[in-house]
Amino acid sequence: MNYPQAIDFLSTLIDYERWVYRNYSFKLDNYFEFLSKIGDPQKQLKRVTLVAGTKGKGSTAIMLAKILQDHGERVGLYTSPHLLDYRERIGVNDRQIPATRFASILDTLRPAILAHEPRITFFEALTTTAFLYFLEEGTSVNVLEIGVGGRLDATNVTEPEISVITRIGYDHTKMLGKTLTRIAREKCGVLRPGKPAVIAAQRPRVRSVIKEAVQERGAKGIWWQDDFNAQTIEDNLNGLKMRYRGLTLDTEFTLPLIGTHQIENAAAAIAAAEMLIHEIKEKKVHKALANLKLPARIEIIQDRPAVILDMSHNPESATTLRKTLNKHFASYPRRILLIGITRHKQKRRIIETLAPFFSEIYVTQAKLPRAESTQNLLKLCRKMHRNCRAVDSVADGVEDILDSLDADGLFVISGSIYVAGEALETLKARERANV
Repeated sequence: MNYPQAIDFLSTLIDYERWVYRNYSFKLDNYFEFLSKIGDPQKQLKRVTLVAGTKGKGSTAIMLAKILQDHGERVGLYTSPHLLDYRERIGVNDRQIPATRFASILDTLRPAILAHEPRITFFEALTTTAFLYFLEEGTSVNVLEIGVGGRLDATNVTEPEISVITRIGYDHTKMLGKTLTRIAREKCGVLRPGKPAVIAAQRPRVRSVIKEAVQERGAKGIWWQDDFNAQTIEDNLNGLKMRYRGLTLDTEFTLPLIGTHQIENAAAAIAAAEMLIHEIKEKKVHKALANLKLPARIEIIQDRPAVILDMSHNPESATTLRKTLNKHFASYPRRILLIGITRHKQKRRIIETLAPFFSEIYVTQAKLPRAESTQNLLKLCRKMHRNCRAVDSVADGVEDILDSLDADGLFVISGSIYVAGEALETLKARERANV
């Protein structure tokens, strides 16, 4: 099969990223059984690192992979979801899996997938594709971002050399539980006896839950503040400067990112790298962090007017975005938000966090069944802001807002990665049309 055919085949599998999940028991038993039939590739992966959390796990995984790569490792990186192309999720040393390899691996897997009942899910098939690709590529270390939760995520079939838990907050409450305690316990499913676990900054009650889980499972906790920490030295639109004190390093690093939350993520990534690299080099860490690119994470796409692409899909991320906007963009005379949110998210808390900053809000919905309807979002938005309007699609919103915005305006796109992806497609199309 070719790449489009591979994507078509994936689309026939149950996809709980895009669909409304109903009556599905999230367990790993079926996936373990499938993997055993194809030779248990997950057991053959070298030096796996699992990165769990509510906020910052994708950024931390990318940072860690980059640091390891700059120390000479051949790094497999698996993240989710994607902005424009499924291949963004699977890469080795900054290179996405080629379309031909993606299709070839799925073509090889297809008979086993079709023969196995009950059928494995879309995410499990994609995760298996990543495992097989990393084995083909002979990766020396593999960084896997947890999709949802931890305990029952498909990536958790591996035996990690080290685990990382980034900041935990409210998200996926329908699956993980409605309290921080229950959510934290699910995330702690990535812990392993005798293996290091880097624990990023947490709320006190979440830290207590994790500490209890670390002790119960016999993991070796590496704790924010106790074992590593970081402080902000500079924070401006050119980026961040941080002071890091860790297990072996005590030095300053720069990040070409905005949002001081990224300093916590970088600190967790460096701490994990200190556990994985025998002799970590300050200069190599500096180079890795100084050249980072994190798409759609409070990313400034253009300057005049200022366009920011973000994927804040939970209250914690919305709070981080609001703080960053308050610091750097409060002086802009016209500030417009385009937002679409998926169902089962904490829509009210997200909107009430962001709404006061903006002079105008446009609500929309991405092209997926789990998207909250534009009309429902509009009703909710109008309870919190006097200048809300609806647009039929993300593309229409991007076009209408950019056509109306002066050079000194601000345009923020947020709410979900699906909205960010569709917006990016439209922005790229506009750019091509103007060349």
